[in-house]
Amino acid sequence: MRRFLCSLSLALAATTANADVELGAYQQYQTRFGPAQVTGEIYQQSLSVLGAALPVETDYRWTILGAYALAEADHDWLLATHHHGGNMCGPGITVIRVSEARVQPMGETGGCEGALRDLRVYPEALELDIYRDGMRQQFTTYRFSDEGQLETPNELPFASGQPAGAGPEAQRWIGEHPYEIFRHADERARFLTIMTVEEIRDLSTRIGPANNVIQRGDWVLGAGCMAHSCNVSGGVWGIRISDGAPAAALLDAGSPPVTYGAEAGDPVFRGWINEHSN
Repeated sequence: MRRFLCSLSLALAATTANADVELGAYQQYQTRFGPAQVTGEIYQQSLSVLGAALPVETDYRWTILGAYALAEADHDWLLATHHHGGNMCGPGITVIRVSEARVQPMGETGGCEGALRDLRVYPEALELDIYRDGMRQQFTTYRFSDEGQLETPNELPFASGQPAGAGPEAQRWIGEHPYEIFRHADERARFLTIMTVEEIRDLSTRIGPANNVIQRGDWVLGAGCMAHSCNVSGGVWGIRISDGAPAAALLDAGSPPVTYGAEAGDPVFRGWINEHSN
């Protein structure tokens, strides 16, 4: 494997496919060929690299995320992002190739996407895998090179071959946000025993604003409501610790709960449904 450099420190290896890439947040950053920095006052910020202003959009805020390169390469890949300052999500990641002779903006990933799943540096290109959905199952691979910016949709298996089990595999979610279970293929496999893929996705959309997962008796319990529609739609789920059995319910104002799983009638889980019904 070629060694690949982050400009401030050596990276031991390329990022793994199962771990999100941790990006920085800098106002100034030193590439191997010279400095990059955010310029201008808030609301009117831009980027300067090697002392020259870049032809990029002026925005409320710019942030430099870091730079990566192969050790033997004659260029760095500088990553940055900008935001308009409002409540809506902003653009994606701006990719800039920096060499001694030239600074070249290469393109920008899509807006309103999720975490950076993986980053790969090649002699002639940079590739970024960025999640498209909150479950971190579907992602887009962006490739930047002299051939232009290419985008390829990709998808991980919805569920693992073995559903998550009982005991610690249920209790690991205590204290976490209740949406977190949907990011894991073994938990999706657990709930796939009582729901379809479409029903699991429906449930996940209803777990927006929420308190952390709790334990109540032999149950681990999560609940939430749909963002911007908390008084209309919600969802609850539970995992019985002793045997790993799942249960779930979809909640809509003015309608009876729609339950899933043979254990949805358990008194503890039934009480959890009643507690969160409108």
